Amino acid sequence: MTIIAIDPGLTGGFAVLSNTGEYISAQPLPIIRDASLAWIDGGDLRGMIIAAKDSTPTCCIIERVSAMPKQGVSSSFLFGVGFGSLLGACGVLGIRTHLVTPAVWKRGLGLSRDKNASLDKARMLFPDAPLSRKKDDGVAEALLLAHWFVKTR
Repeated sequence: MTIIAIDPGLTGGFAVLSNTGEYISAQPLPIIRDASLAWIDGGDLRGMIIAAKDSTPTCCIIERVSAMPKQGVSSSFLFGVGFGSLLGACGVLGIRTHLVTPAVWKRGLGLSRDKNASLDKARMLFPDAPLSRKKDDGVAEALLLAHWFVKTR
């Protein structure tokens, strides 16, 4: 089985692990930008999922997110649109999807909200992953979400 994990958002990540937790691939989510608007590129995301699926049974774990206090209406709306795009892409491709809150998977791995701690742990667990930049925290968290799923299912 192939495990796909997605950390939603414009700085989110897409990770793929084998059923046993071996690193396959990881990258930032594909984003389209037009002036002040930005959204997840559904066509590229579909291609990434199809490539990861590779004709093996696949499941997708997506971080269950919601609007945050003090977040503006526009930001909340755009974030929701992106989250819905992820759910839609998996649904259209017939991939079983699991949602898990950050509190659950991070506690399971002994992590806090600290993005640097997530980067450090992901770099340790997946030295071949592209995590050299500070802004790779979304990719790191997608990898860690997949790792948590493999360890707990």
